[in-house]
Amino acid sequence: PPHAFRRGGLGPFADPGVGMVQARWGHLNREFSLLTRLQAIVLDGHFLIEHVARSGLGRWFNFNGTAGIWRRTAIEDAGGWTADTLTEDLDLSYRAQLAGWNFVYLPQLVSEAELPATMNAFKTQQHRWAKGSVQTARKLLPAIWRSEGNWPIKIEAGFHLTNNLTYLLMTIPVLLWVPTLSARFDPERRAMLLLAATMGLTTVWAVSWHLVGQRAAGRRYRDILPEIPALLALGIGLSVNNARAVLEALVGNQSGFERTPKMGPNHPAGRSSRYALPAHWASWAELLLALYFATGIAVAIINGRWIALPFLVLFLLGFLYVGLSSFGWRVDRLLLRGAQGAFAGLVIIVVWSVGHVPWLPW
Repeated sequence: PPHAFRRGGLGPFADPGVGMVQARWGHLNREFSLLTRLQAIVLDGHFLIEHVARSGLGRWFNFNGTAGIWRRTAIEDAGGWTADTLTEDLDLSYRAQLAGWNFVYLPQLVSEAELPATMNAFKTQQHRWAKGSVQTARKLLPAIWRSEGNWPIKIEAGFHLTNNLTYLLMTIPVLLWVPTLSARFDPERRAMLLLAATMGLTTVWAVSWHLVGQRAAGRRYRDILPEIPALLALGIGLSVNNARAVLEALVGNQSGFERTPKMGPNHPAGRSSRYALPAHWASWAELLLALYFATGIAVAIINGRWIALPFLVLFLLGFLYVGLSSFGWRVDRLLLRGAQGAFAGLVIIVVWSVGHVPWLPW
């Protein structure tokens, strides 16, 4: 670590109650590809919204495995490092805070890090994070709920440790989209408008979240907006990978720590290193889901379900991008342009639909 990092990170330890100081991740290879740019957006949101909010409001937050400094006594007092979860950093963070240690987050202190440059490396990392967080939740949430901490801390800890369950919860509704498109309904009924409005508001919330994070990182709106639709599609495409991780954690399946391959300074062009990973069998499931949603697009067109088309296109592009990239295909432009088109289509359809609802004042 450079001298500036040591000097900036050691200051808070003047307080004997501080057990860990966390810095913000920078991104050495943000501009390497579309995949690394999208990862950077997500991580900026984590470090510039989540960490800032949790630390600022006195909630518990986690050491991120790197870019931090620990007081050795805090590690020992919390029971030391353990290997019974795949996110030993998250596990130790909550055990240390349960033991009464305070954490300090310094968003102005940036530590440069390398983002996974290939899809399989990224999926390995995300699988480990999703599985490990659920393992940590199973291990520590009972103790957290029984602890003497205040309720805002306990509630936030519950949301934080279980947030990856959303990947499992979203799988069934997503798969039900296509058969639902064949159902008979009146497109002018208030229930259908409410459903469309809910999906639209969810999308607006996701877009707003990332815009705030990127503005905090100093990026301009004109640089951010073109990439947001692709980011939404990528999140959909990762659902199989991460839902599988959550299921493994819930049923108690144990697996070894699989490191995230990095390119390093000797691979500036992104050529595969000796740590390159092959595609997992689940990549075939992602391609099958892409075919499934391609069929859904045809069903939506036949049945005149125009409001569903942009979402189906995002589903198709997300699974197609993640699946093909896992086998080494370069389809960044397909995802970027296709997702932008789907997002523009969603705006047009929503505006047209609202303007033609007969029971509204206009």
